[in-house]
Amino acid sequence: MKNILLLFLLVSTICTAQFKDFFKYSTFYTSMTMNTSMTEVEDYIAVDKGYEDVTWISPYDYNLTIGLRKIARMDYEYKVKTFYYGTEDNVADNVTIGNANGWEYLFNYSFIRNRGDKFTEQNFWLRYLGNKFVAKIQFTDNQRIDLKYSSFDYRFRLTKKNWDFTIGTVMRIHPAYGINPIEDFWVPGENTFQDLAEDFGYVSEPWIQGNYVNQNWYDMSDGDSILIATSNDEFYNWYFGDAVARFNERELEKLGMQKEISAVVGLAYYKYTPTAWAHAWFNCLPYHYGLDDYSYEYDGDNIEWDAGLVLGTKLTKHLGLFVEGVHMRYWGKEIFEVKFGFNYLIF
Repeated sequence: MKNILLLFLLVSTICTAQFKDFFKYSTFYTSMTMNTSMTEVEDYIAVDKGYEDVTWISPYDYNLTIGLRKIARMDYEYKVKTFYYGTEDNVADNVTIGNANGWEYLFNYSFIRNRGDKFTEQNFWLRYLGNKFVAKIQFTDNQRIDLKYSSFDYRFRLTKKNWDFTIGTVMRIHPAYGINPIEDFWVPGENTFQDLAEDFGYVSEPWIQGNYVNQNWYDMSDGDSILIATSNDEFYNWYFGDAVARFNERELEKLGMQKEISAVVGLAYYKYTPTAWAHAWFNCLPYHYGLDDYSYEYDGDNIEWDAGLVLGTKLTKHLGLFVEGVHMRYWGKEIFEVKFGFNYLIF
């Protein structure tokens, strides 16, 4: 019994120490940002020989963010603010090889309204960096750019001075990308555009004026009957696209999440001095194997990547130049961000 108690005490002590180390230097943060939305272009319609102002008035924009982070800053990064807001966009947060071995993580969840559109941005990742390997799990759901995936990345690591070479595999789980249901699944001979519209709450009512026959269209998706168009031309030009978009969304949801395994090779370079620094990385995914019926079809264009570059130099005591950027290509989606400029200290 004494040995069991001692063993239990030893295990408890080790687990407590590991738990404390895991959260050491981490920061939990929340923030709420609100601001006036962009002024929309004025819009008018003709009504009974007059006009009506139908300009959309956007409510205020907001960003509510909750998060937890533990990421060692690179030598060229400075914490210039007192607080984390969760809206920081540090290029170096995207690297595979960080500035310190051990556990690092980012859990960031944002509720956003921008010009009346509501969406969320989620970015959760957990990484362990060792001398000989690196492992990372990640979940990203960025509704602003329609990119959603989960991944498990495991690579062997070889370090030579300022260079890091990694090679391994990554498993990714994502929605069915590269498929357009209205083109791939909808059969015009079996259904009409009117049938498609009525599936999503649009109802037509024929009317006759002399020899002229047309239709009024009503939106009944919310339970109420709202007149939205007084002719087929008006409906199909301005409202039918919504039915197509909702059809595509419904059919893609039916397909579920798709899984694939990819080979991944990474190369990174990092060098820092007080007056100049360079940080570059390139992760290439050249081969893929789909595990589901609707895994992405690459059609010969197999190479995917995510890459980044940070360059900075202080030319004089007053003048500094910088270039920062990331570029990612996954499933035919190209996402990039570039910043460049100079700072001149006048006094």
